[in-house]
This record gives sequence, C-alpha cells and structure tokens, in this order.
Amino acid sequence: QIWAEQKPVRVFLYLPLFILSIFGLAADSRIVLYPPQSCFMSQKVQKPTLTGQRLRTRKRDEKEKYEPLVFRDAIIAGVNDCDDLDSLTKFLDTSGNSLNYRRYAEVLFDILFAGGMLAPGGSIVSDGDPDKPVKATLCVFQTQADSGKMREFGQVFDYLLRRYKYLQVPFVEDLEKILKFLKGFSEEERDRLAMATGILIGMGLVQATSLNHLFSEHLVKEGLALQFITKVFLSYINMKDVNSLAAALRKGGISGKLMDVLPSTRRTQEHFETHFRGAGLGGLVDMYRNHQAAGNKKIVESQLTELVSSDADVAEIKAMCLDLQKKHDLQDTDILLLIWKVLMTSVEWSKKEDIIADQALKHINKNATLLSAFSGQPRAELSLMVKIQEYCYEHVNFMKIFHRMIMLLYKTDVLQESAILQWHKSGHSSKGKSVFLDQLKPMIDWLENAEEESSEEDDEEED
Repeated sequence: QIWAEQKPVRVFLYLPLFILSIFGLAADSRIVLYPPQSCFMSQKVQKPTLTGQRLRTRKRDEKEKYEPLVFRDAIIAGVNDCDDLDSLTKFLDTSGNSLNYRRYAEVLFDILFAGGMLAPGGSIVSDGDPDKPVKATLCVFQTQADSGKMREFGQVFDYLLRRYKYLQVPFVEDLEKILKFLKGFSEEERDRLAMATGILIGMGLVQATSLNHLFSEHLVKEGLALQFITKVFLSYINMKDVNSLAAALRKGGISGKLMDVLPSTRRTQEHFETHFRGAGLGGLVDMYRNHQAAGNKKIVESQLTELVSSDADVAEIKAMCLDLQKKHDLQDTDILLLIWKVLMTSVEWSKKEDIIADQALKHINKNATLLSAFSGQPRAELSLMVKIQEYCYEHVNFMKIFHRMIMLLYKTDVLQESAILQWHKSGHSSKGKSVFLDQLKPMIDWLENAEEESSEEDDEEED
C-alpha cells in the first residue's frame, strides 16, 4: 500500500519494505516509500463532535451572587437571638466561618452601629422579606448612653477586628460613611454615636483623622458638627486626659482646624473659647491657643529672618516686630526670644575663640536697642538669660564669653539687675550650671554689694 499523501523519505531507512517490493509485492521499481502516519503522531485521534464540548469551570472561578439582603437577614436574626454582648461576641466569632464577612463588611458594620442596613442619607433599608426583621436589637444606637456600657460595646468591635483582621479597613471606612449621615439620625442616635466614636478613638481602633468628615459644609452650617465633635471629645477625656486628646488630634492632623467646625457666622476666637470652656473643655482651648501661637511664631520668625538677612535697619526691624506682635497676639517674651534666635543664626561665626568673642559682642551691641524694646519685664529678661545660657552650652565656642555677653546686655539696659540676681538664685537652667554660675559670680557679688550700699544710703537719707 502506498501512502501518497505523505512526504518521501530515504529507501534505506525502510529496508524491510524495500526487500518485499523486490520480491513482487511492488512491481514498479520507481516506488517511493512514505512512512505511515502513525510514525509521527499518536494513534488516538479525538473524534470531532457536532454538538460542541462543554467546558467545566473551577469552583473557585465561579462568581458568587451578590445578596446583601440575605446576609443582612442572617446577621439580624443571629443578633436578635443574643441576650447580651457576650453572646453577641460569640455569635459574630462563629458566624465568620459561614458568612462572607469580607464581601459584606459594610452591611455588617451598618447593623452593629445603626441596627440595620443603611441607605444613602442614613435611613434603614426595609427591602426584602416582609416577614423578617430589618433592625437589630443590639447595636450602638440601641445601647444605653452610658460610658461603661458603650465601652463594653467597644470591646465587641475590638474582639471582632482582632479575630478578623481584614475587617479593620472596612470598619474605619464604614464609620466615616456613617459620620456623613449625621443629619439623617435622631439626636439620641447622634449622642450615642459620638460617645462610641470617642471611645473607639481612645481604644486606638479609629484614628482622629476620621473626624475630618465632620468638616463638611452641610454639617458645619447647621451646627451638627460642633455638637457632635464636642461630645466626642468629652467621651475621649472620660477615658484619658486632655494631653492625650491633644496628641491624638495632632496625629490626626485636625488640631489646627478646630475653629473650622464652628458655623461661619460664629467663627471667632471668642465664640470658640466660650463654647468649649462652657462644655468643660478648657484644656482643649489652651491646647488650641498654644498651637496657634506656635504657628504664629513660625510666621514671625520667617519674616524676621528675611529682614535681618537683608541687613535692614534696626529701627525698621523693631517697627516690623511691633506690628507682628500686635497682629499675632504674641507676648514680649515670645518676640524677645525669637529676635535672639534669629540674630544668632543669621551670622556665620568664626571657629577661632579669640575672633568669635569680638564678633559676638559687636553683633549684640549693634542690636541691643532692638532687644531692649521687648525686655523690661522680669519674666522676659529671665527667659532671655536662660536662652543665652542654653545657647552657650550648645555652642562650645561661646561658653567662655557668657559672662561678657550678660555684662554687655546689662550695660545696654537689655537686662536689669533683678533679672540677673533671680537667674543666679533659682532661675537658671541645669545645662552647664556650675560653669556659668562661676563665671557670673564676680558680677553677682558686685551687684549685691551695690544693692546693699544703695539701701544703706537710703536709710541714711531717711534718718
């Protein structure tokens, strides 16, 4: 048999067939032999089908139907069967094995916060089987407005998030969504949510960053944001203190935005302090004032540095400092210390001690009138002496000329006798204390003797 459709191959590769052809099986000597098809491919050939082939997909590739109402009904039914928070915690723990928490996390936390699945605006979704309840009996909105009870509910969230760590991000996102719906809740529900939010921030389950959503215009305009955030702060300091609250707000990036929570018509320092001090949050007001002062100091320092770097006249710098002090409500002490800092950082000091002494004294003498404009008060002068002491301690080349700097400032009326004596007695810093006290001892003795002599002269005059 000849396989005419195959490619030819050499005869000597198929010697047995060639021999058979010689003996009469193949009469034609021009025969070209072809290998059988079975030499190149498997003999099992898949039979063609007319109906097509059914492809089986893996079970993991099959998309699960999205049924939030079915999940809601299962969670609400289980929650309503719980008698207390302990049984609720156990139910949530075990249900995670059979219910898809990862996919329906938003629905889960809607139920735990508000008691049901929330629609946009904050209303409860009532779609689904009419014979099944759409609200849960155990949730934040139904918990007694008591700090202890609400903290117990916070423990439920804490356990759930530690048990299922993938729920941590959806938990924060859902709370932030709920904060946007404050207008859709009743006053009691807002109060309980505020208490829970303060506790959750105190427990570290939520960062104060989430409170940024309260600065929405529709919440601020109607005063809802101010009322809510005040109760959040009160709930927080009931667990911790004002300093901890201040740290949490700084970390959350809202410590400088607190004024914006007031409606635009009442956005003044007076209204801010009146409201929060009246709510028992005076420490928060002080914290905000300090934050504002720190920001104002940076502004003044920047402008002062620019002016000094341009070699402006001392009178011009003095006038600008007075304007900035009034504008930013800064004390004489604040301005005096800023001037000292800028003056000492605006010069490229020599590294040789003999040169740096003359350089420093000339520089201080040149700007003495600028410093004296904001000294004159014992507190300001004492603060300046401490600042100079710390500066000399941190810059070793200045340690030996501390007493000369103080004497120069005394002679130019920047420092008064009372401030120097007070510094020597108890107002000094611990940095380099023994070195600087020894340096200034001759001057202290001279001042004390002068004071005694003047008092004796006064007594003689009275006699």
